[in-house]
Amino acid sequence: MSELKIPDKATAKELLVLREELLGRRLKDPLRNFVPHAKQRAFIDATLEDNSGETWFIAANRSGKSDAGAYIGASLARFGNQGARYVGAAGSRVQVRDTATSGWVVALDFPSSRDIIQPKYFNNNFVPPNATHEPFIPDREVEEWRVGDQILKLKNGSIIGFKSCESGGGKFQGAGKEWIHFDEEPPVNIYEECSIRIEGNVKLRIFGTCTILPPEGQAGGVSWLFEKKIEPWRRGEGSGVRIFGASIYDNPHVLKSELERLEGIYPEGSIARRIRLNGELLPGLSGARAYPAYNGVLNIRKGLEIDPRRPLCWALDFNVEPMCSLIGQKFGAEYRVFKELVIDEGSVSDMCQYFYDYIPHHLSEVWVYGDATSKRRSGQTGQSDYTIIQNEMRAYGCPIRIRVPESNPHVPDRINAVNVALNSRGTVNLLIDPGCRELISDLEQVLRDGRGGIKKTSNKKDPYFRRTHTSDALGYWISYESPVRLLTLPQAKVSVHIPTPSYGN
Repeated sequence: MSELKIPDKATAKELLVLREELLGRRLKDPLRNFVPHAKQRAFIDATLEDNSGETWFIAANRSGKSDAGAYIGASLARFGNQGARYVGAAGSRVQVRDTATSGWVVALDFPSSRDIIQPKYFNNNFVPPNATHEPFIPDREVEEWRVGDQILKLKNGSIIGFKSCESGGGKFQGAGKEWIHFDEEPPVNIYEECSIRIEGNVKLRIFGTCTILPPEGQAGGVSWLFEKKIEPWRRGEGSGVRIFGASIYDNPHVLKSELERLEGIYPEGSIARRIRLNGELLPGLSGARAYPAYNGVLNIRKGLEIDPRRPLCWALDFNVEPMCSLIGQKFGAEYRVFKELVIDEGSVSDMCQYFYDYIPHHLSEVWVYGDATSKRRSGQTGQSDYTIIQNEMRAYGCPIRIRVPESNPHVPDRINAVNVALNSRGTVNLLIDPGCRELISDLEQVLRDGRGGIKKTSNKKDPYFRRTHTSDALGYWISYESPVRLLTLPQAKVSVHIPTPSYGN
């Protein structure tokens, strides 16, 4: 049995001083003193305790989302996520757990990084006097802050790079990272570049904190995050993404007078209020919806079945990228959409083959609907799109009827026809299979332009680029079978009496 050594008086005093210093540091530690509200705590625990997939805190403005993200990033930088990884000097029996990590904090621009997210991580000399908490990384743990490179190095070896999206995707190339914090939604190309920053056998931990807002410069104002992360998560698809939310009312630090002021700015029921204050997961539309009558609860219906003895309705939009069509049937006044056929890049012949593969045979006629301008002959083939369809479908085994007007209805009339079918005074005459995701996204997100038509974009990088095509096909079908026209009242003719001129002699 080894002999117990009692420290001498000087050593005991030194140990006591160290213990008191450690206790004092713990009592003043900003991570320990920060008390997350319930919504923040759920996001923090999920991110720190499970390193699988991604976590996003998509919440209202001033809900404390950036605080929660900085709490996670600072915890990873100070205490690591390496488990039992120990290092020691050569020949020494003393080993210390290596808690160092390498991470990025990605903001939209440099001012946002400097003024908003950096002061939550560490004291960059821009901490506001009314901050709700001290920076989560104490000064005593900072070894170096390289302002020019925007790199923070901790004494434990951790490195945090503060990145700006406005610097472009090329600045996000380089070595792998162990964690990345997106503070607000980045451009999709920067997100994708960051997502491949994998180092060795270490899992990359991605977490984001943002409010879904209309992205500037995009026609529809639809966030890529909504389509690529939120919608798949809602459908329960195994994309490895976990999403958390919060409203401004969850943050106990926001004064009641401030809440009342903000409620006065954003009207009750407006998209801005639902996103900015309530934290609802909405696309962030920057305009008036083309199809406000759509209601997923009423218009989505599982288990719709094709009647083999009823005419099959095939509505097409001949846009090349993507080319879309819908397969449905009409039951009295009711329209049912069973399937959407979408080809990212294809021809009319490819679409005919897609139709044939999905429905190899049918016992009744096939009625074809679409854009009236597609009746014109192509300069390349010398045939119209509808002639190509008739030629391609000769072997199908049932009559193909082209039900296309000589000229297209006015776009507002086509939009109105779809809205009436969606819901007219409580009567729902349009049912859609939940598998028609592009059509559902259209009905949720397509916007009107300033002339009463439909807003479109030719920018392939804009998520809105995929919008309008399936709903256009739907509109061609419904407006042909159930046209709705705006009433214009005839103006009364006003007779003006003009006296007969008289001429002097």
